[in-house]
Amino acid sequence: MDNQDKAGRTRSRKTVRAIALVVGLFVVGLSILLATRKPVSMQTVASPLINKAAPPIAGTSLDGKKVSLASYSGRFVLVNFFASWCTPCQDEEKALVQFSNSSQDVSILGVVFDDVNSSAISFLRRYGANYPALSDPNGQIALSYGVAQPPQTYLISPNGVILTEIVGPVNLTALNQLISIAKSSGF
Repeated sequence: MDNQDKAGRTRSRKTVRAIALVVGLFVVGLSILLATRKPVSMQTVASPLINKAAPPIAGTSLDGKKVSLASYSGRFVLVNFFASWCTPCQDEEKALVQFSNSSQDVSILGVVFDDVNSSAISFLRRYGANYPALSDPNGQIALSYGVAQPPQTYLISPNGVILTEIVGPVNLTALNQLISIAKSSGF
């Protein structure tokens, strides 16, 4: 019986090692797949707001400055509704910051969606965002744009017309393509 117990324990150890190896290979493979996948394309939607004047946005930014969408007249503007608790917002923020830092003729205006200002400020600082963001404590700005959940982004033309509505996270490549198309369309 002693040899049988020893043989059984050896088989058990081999089985555990084999299972651990398979699980380990699966985790490594999944990690490689996720690390090398291409960014998901943005989802634009056919909104009733497209080709209409953008609803006004005005208020005090999280850093205490007066901000309004009207002050960006003559420039393209990305209006981005976000929240610190929103995982897709976290996923897109790096792209928004890179875009903001590299684009000279497009501004970003953030609108805090259903979040605490201190959390939104920490969120923007964590990613190094330097664009203004407004609090929307009563949800009136979100309501005027039809935003039900973040992230949601609107491209506003230099003359204040909504060109595109993007539902879900944005990515840098698609943002650059979107702006290029808008510029080549005569806006």
